[in-house]
Amino acid sequence: MKIEYLVIIESDSTFCRDRASFNNFLQSNSDIKIHNNTFKYKNLEIGYELKLGQQEDGRNRFFNIKLECNNEKNIDEFHDLLKSIRSLLHRISDKKPQVLWDDISFHYAQKAYPMIHQIENLMRKLITKFMLTNVGLGWTKDTIPEDLRRSNKSEGIENNNNYLYETDFKDLSTFLFDEYRTIDIKSLNEKIRSADSEKMLASELRNFLPKSNWERYFREYVNCEGNYLQTRWEKLYKYRCKIAHNNSFTREDFKQTTILIDEISPKITDAISNLDKVEVPEADRDELAEIAAIRTSALYGDYIQRWKEVEKNIFELYKSANPEIDEETIRKRRYQPLILLRELLEHGYIGKRTHKEICEASQVRNIIVHEPGHHFSAEEMSQRVVRLGEITDQLSNSHIEVLLGSNKGNDAPETVHQAQLDGV
Repeated sequence: MKIEYLVIIESDSTFCRDRASFNNFLQSNSDIKIHNNTFKYKNLEIGYELKLGQQEDGRNRFFNIKLECNNEKNIDEFHDLLKSIRSLLHRISDKKPQVLWDDISFHYAQKAYPMIHQIENLMRKLITKFMLTNVGLGWTKDTIPEDLRRSNKSEGIENNNNYLYETDFKDLSTFLFDEYRTIDIKSLNEKIRSADSEKMLASELRNFLPKSNWERYFREYVNCEGNYLQTRWEKLYKYRCKIAHNNSFTREDFKQTTILIDEISPKITDAISNLDKVEVPEADRDELAEIAAIRTSALYGDYIQRWKEVEKNIFELYKSANPEIDEETIRKRRYQPLILLRELLEHGYIGKRTHKEICEASQVRNIIVHEPGHHFSAEEMSQRVVRLGEITDQLSNSHIEVLLGSNKGNDAPETVHQAQLDGV
């Protein structure tokens, strides 16, 4: 194992002006003895090489130190030796010693990476199995036009069945531990108004509190709070980044990485073994698949958020166009945007082109959410996100026009009949 440092000292400094004075300075530590190319620290002897040089402009001189330990069994003693040397080198100059080569960092990074890789795959296994067995994916394949799915596949990307395989290490934890609400403020207001008792009201308010997927589906079966795992996963992510970005990875880093993995791994394994006990209500499955898709890609997340805005505007336009319909019927239809859309088309509130575009946008959303192996190009998704924003503006303008009484054609009926709303 080789270690190489470069120490820079200002030329006008009288400190360590040559190799001999530099070696004498190092030997001010009574545990260090230097003889020719041998460096002894306590009972450890290693190879040693020291070169002195001068920068071309003459402003600084430098010492190039090379240390080599040939026995990996002595790595701990070698580590302690280097720690003592660094503490001395920091006193020589106000310039931090530069590490030119560090095999010890490589040694510990090489030992840690397979462990991190394993825990990352364990987390992916939990999320993938949960999504596939408890939520279910791919159910929209038969409902999506083949030409739409085929034409939008990114070139050079194979269909991959490994769910969330593109998701970053850090983002894996957000799927499990980020808190979210399942109902919005408007829906909560409607539930509060319709609550028959204080007990029911308290229940609705509790349901409004944001919860993580860990709390919703795993906490009951795994003796571990979500925050315990989340904080440790975030710490582990920092150590992973050190390795991935080729930063210094010390013995202490390796020790902390091992501790974190030993704390996380049993909890994730326990969650996997209890998946058969986890039940996901039918009403929650689509939202879970949506959250997973958002974690997969920032563009997918933008698209889904824009789609939600389109859905909201469809609902608001429908309500303003049909003020006589009771709240209960409206509430039932809130999550059936395409049914509302068809009725808006039939009664002249939107045009055929807009109707077609929104239907296709809905199909794209379903592909994103329920077919994780399918890929859209970044360019196409960016264009679709922009177009959804334009559609949202169109629906919003139509809503305003309806409120002002200027949107309908002369031959459009005044209302949508209740029989039509009931599907007759």
